[in-house]
Amino acid sequence: MVDPLTTFEAAEIGRPLREGHIRLTQADVDAFCALLGYDDPAYRADAPGGPVAPTSMGLTFGLRLGWEADVFPPGAIRVGDRNRYGVPARPGDDLTTVLTITARFVRRERKFLEYEMVTRNRTGDLVCSVAFTAIVP
Repeated sequence: MVDPLTTFEAAEIGRPLREGHIRLTQADVDAFCALLGYDDPAYRADAPGGPVAPTSMGLTFGLRLGWEADVFPPGAIRVGDRNRYGVPARPGDDLTTVLTITARFVRRERKFLEYEMVTRNRTGDLVCSVAFTAIVP
């Protein structure tokens, strides 16, 4: 069941909807790299200076939070991403992702919600941010 605060009519602009936490593991990084065919030595456990996660992996943290918490209205159509990247995530990092609806508007008789998912490490450094717009029913 979709949270009423995630609907067009009831969305509270700027109010964090969900917060998720993950401790990134080397197994997570290895699985992501295998899935996407990444073979950069920087992602391996034996990387000099310690491994990092692929930058694009950071985008999955917010999406997973949204799917698991059922925050996107059924039938929503995602129409674009604006990504920002900060420090690399590393295995062992505790990451926090906050999902917020940042805007609501109507254009050409269609309803739109804008979302932002911001992931930070335990020291508060930005790992990544994904902002996107969705057409909602």
